[in-house]
Amino acid sequence: MRSALFVAVIAIVGCKGKPKHRPPPENLTQVDPKAKPSTTPSPNAPDILLPHGDGSPPLKTTEPLSMATMAAIQKVTYKGFQTQRHAINVEKGSEVAYITEDHPRISTTVTIAPCSDQAVLGPCVPINLGAWTARTTELKKMIPPDLRDLPETKFAVGSAKFHDTDLIFTFQLGATTGVKTSGSNAGMSYVEYTYAYILYYNDGHNQIRVVSELKDEANQPLDKMVTATPRGDLEATAQAFFDATTQLW
Repeated sequence: MRSALFVAVIAIVGCKGKPKHRPPPENLTQVDPKAKPSTTPSPNAPDILLPHGDGSPPLKTTEPLSMATMAAIQKVTYKGFQTQRHAINVEKGSEVAYITEDHPRISTTVTIAPCSDQAVLGPCVPINLGAWTARTTELKKMIPPDLRDLPETKFAVGSAKFHDTDLIFTFQLGATTGVKTSGSNAGMSYVEYTYAYILYYNDGHNQIRVVSELKDEANQPLDKMVTATPRGDLEATAQAFFDATTQLW
């Protein structure tokens, strides 16, 4: 276990607070050139600055993360992102969500856990594309039930390399409309969608799942939302939080 939890290479550390209105940024600071983020930022809109490590692979752990380590990671905040701490348990793991303070509203949920049957992510699976493709049915449970079995919903499992480290990713995209049948909003139409890029990694002792997904209001067709926030923005955001977190564990 690495003794120094916080290192200078985690450069973008700020404080959370009430979001202040800004013109919606149209692109994200790029972490990986292959991520293909959008390329035409508005002159009036600042980029979203992403956290990053020093360019080295994830730190190798030698034992399950301690409660102190998980708590220390949860305390780290990043400028431009609200922090929502969901859960922490030494046997099950830790989960934190980081949400952009302005548009595009991207939520990145980072879950870290030991490699065990009791962990929230279950036992660790080797980072091998064949092994993860065989888990497609299980991985698709990340898609909301109303969208999961629709023929137009897109889902893919693939492999990626980041800082010479093999990762597994999934991508999901889909939308549906309906009318609420109960409650105070009965009779009102609604749109439900999913647009997410998810990274998975483990080193045999600990594991991490990073879910970056668009959370803007569905007030326009899904294809226009994707055009406004390209998939590369989600990829870059997931890679950034994967990078920052695995330099701290």
